Amino acid sequence: MASPPRRRKPDTVRVATLDVQHSNRRSAVIVGPVQMPSTEQLTARFAALAAVGPLTRVGLQPSTRQTRWRYAPEDVRDAVSATDMPAGADPITLLTTLRRGQGAGIRVLDAGDYLAIDFSHGLGEIPLLHTVIDVLFGNLDPADRSVWEPYRQSVPPLLRAGVRTLGRGPHRLLPLWRQHRHNVGNPPRPQDRDIVDIAPSPATRVAKIPATEVAELRAQRDHKMPGVSLFAVHTHALHEAFAAAGFDVDPIVTLPFDVRRYLPKRHQTLASFTAGLDFELDSQAGPDGLHAQMAAANAMARPVANLIAGTLKTRAAIRSGQAAEWAVPARRRLRLLHSSIGNIPRSGQWPFTDPAEARVLVASDPTGPCGVTVTTSTVMGALWLTAEFHDSVFDATQIGRALDSVADQARSLVGASSRR
Repeated sequence: MASPPRRRKPDTVRVATLDVQHSNRRSAVIVGPVQMPSTEQLTARFAALAAVGPLTRVGLQPSTRQTRWRYAPEDVRDAVSATDMPAGADPITLLTTLRRGQGAGIRVLDAGDYLAIDFSHGLGEIPLLHTVIDVLFGNLDPADRSVWEPYRQSVPPLLRAGVRTLGRGPHRLLPLWRQHRHNVGNPPRPQDRDIVDIAPSPATRVAKIPATEVAELRAQRDHKMPGVSLFAVHTHALHEAFAAAGFDVDPIVTLPFDVRRYLPKRHQTLASFTAGLDFELDSQAGPDGLHAQMAAANAMARPVANLIAGTLKTRAAIRSGQAAEWAVPARRRLRLLHSSIGNIPRSGQWPFTDPAEARVLVASDPTGPCGVTVTTSTVMGALWLTAEFHDSVFDATQIGRALDSVADQARSLVGASSRR
């Protein structure tokens, strides 16, 4: 009797340890209102992107336990779906629909005037999402081989960045060592041992600062705080806003740094390549002091060192089988992570139909139960703030009130700079 034919094993590819480190968190992006392609066009374009190969990250199935991931481009057609959004509904409600999906690395939702995408952080971040959206809107042809040349690299990006910044820049080692000694001498404050039995409950709140107000703040900044980034201003403003709303706010904030800046121009990656660095805010130094700290971190290539250290820790966790645990301390101290995706879109045109309402909202899982991740984006000159948190831990009305006050806090900070 003939033996049954062997089933072909799924194709797998080896990914970076960083991918595994980030794969336990998800993000979602909502873009609109736009002139949407048909669901059929979205499905075909998404499938064409996956068919290019695993370097596009589309078609990969993330894992939180191993560095070999399944690559199944034929499965992505099931990742695109459509839904009706009631007239006048808040687009952020689309997150509820997205979160019902299971198992996909990336999920795409056609919601009439809005495009919504949910994805695993293990696959990538904003460069990946920008590429996916460009393809879905027809601005980028995935069949154009030249598009993918910067991503066809045999040397891992982190190794290349490490050699380029630390191996060829030994002058950075002393500042990095001093930073390490500072961190060792000032370890994180231990959390309360008492644990509260609270379940995860993802929630989102959004605020908008109109383009005219953003322009006015920028002009004030140029006059009173030249050279200081608006990102530093808004980080301080967020911290002040949450404190004024009645939260117990940790003075340590986490700020993501894009490590792609340390790669050669012809070498890029669509995978996650961002380091989250911690900084202690000083109300006396204000945004000026934070900006100086951020500049010093970039100069010493601290983001590269952070990714290397994170890789080593994650490898040890994978070997030991450790998994992140959900534990809410009795003292619920809000921990802010502020991320900016800058001006969107960065290249080409997205088919916004109403410039006054154009938005790109990014909701990213907080790093812990007491975390609040705020992602800011600039669209048509307006600044959109999206906060992701657990409303079983923090009151959603308070979070929304804090976001609504950020513009006032920013103006106050810039105005106070001349009196420091």
